[in-house]
Amino acid sequence: MQRPHLLPLLLLCPLFCAPALAAAPQYKLTLLGKANSINAINTRITNDGLVVGVLVDPVTNALRTYQWKDGVHTMLDTPINRVGAVSRNGTIAGEVIDFGYEYYLAQPAIYANGVTTMVPSPITPASRYNYLSGINNAGKVTGTQYFSGEPYAYTSVNGVSTLLGALGGTHSYVGAMNEAGVVVGAAQTADGDYHMFRHDGSGMVDLGVLSGGHSGAANDINDAGVVVGSYLTGEDASALQRAVIYKDGVVQPLGTFAPGVHSWAVAINNHDQVVGNGNFSFLVSDGVTYNLDKLLPANSGLYVSTVYDIDDRAQITGTVCGAGQGCFGMLLSPVPEPESALMLLAGLGLLYRLRKPLRPARERSRHAAI
Repeated sequence: MQRPHLLPLLLLCPLFCAPALAAAPQYKLTLLGKANSINAINTRITNDGLVVGVLVDPVTNALRTYQWKDGVHTMLDTPINRVGAVSRNGTIAGEVIDFGYEYYLAQPAIYANGVTTMVPSPITPASRYNYLSGINNAGKVTGTQYFSGEPYAYTSVNGVSTLLGALGGTHSYVGAMNEAGVVVGAAQTADGDYHMFRHDGSGMVDLGVLSGGHSGAANDINDAGVVVGSYLTGEDASALQRAVIYKDGVVQPLGTFAPGVHSWAVAINNHDQVVGNGNFSFLVSDGVTYNLDKLLPANSGLYVSTVYDIDDRAQITGTVCGAGQGCFGMLLSPVPEPESALMLLAGLGLLYRLRKPLRPARERSRHAAI
């Protein structure tokens, strides 16, 4: 029996396999609208690709919250003009910010199903600075109220707001909350430093200190409880902010950075892919650190000013800017690698190998005559 000739397939494999194994990830850039130094703050994304942020209304010139999905912009009928978080079901947590001539007022609120609901402050009288940083599908929100210039972390459920306390000190602030309602952030210790904490409703837990670090903050937590943030290393002018990850009970440095480069992690997805900022905005995926500027389309003239969030499909939100172009809200979406081509090639090879070879016509005739 004649064997299939697989040499052509083997010769072609390196053409497809090498890029899939070695190439940096490829991303498509989508501009979400013209931004400025204020209105691209904290653009968030859910795992089904719903982006929520703030843009200037072209009619009123006021800051307004919008949502974007599959290329469609929708301006929302809510006074919320700073987005802090968005739940999986699309409920928005943020603030109604009033930029007065001689004052600044930030009041926490949530928006769902066309209705905006104010969130009560845990400390009364309410202060002028109160920011939300997390919300889950159950409607639990978490944030930080500033009182006399100092931060106080809290959660709010069904209109009841509760302070979370600290780690021996007095003050704390929230970074984020996962779907299970576990809150992370930074809390003051008895010696005045800030440590990363987690709070699952039963009390605040110190996550420890990075070796050589003295003050840190947790900025995000995924559904598996993996936490990312940063710690300060060194003292005074020599202090370096270093991205960290808390996993398996240990705080460790995150990513690979040259000496003297500042970095802090701001978001993590459920595949432990992390984005952050510093001397440059970065992505850490499968142990490799990527400069996001180098993942932008070539010759775009743009650079990543800030990155805010990453979803489970590795889509990244942030702000890009360019000389003479201004700044824009951005969505970076990964372009599929040549894995589909590899799968197709493998399938064709398998079919070719299993295909029963046809006998020559003369052999078929000879058997028919017996």
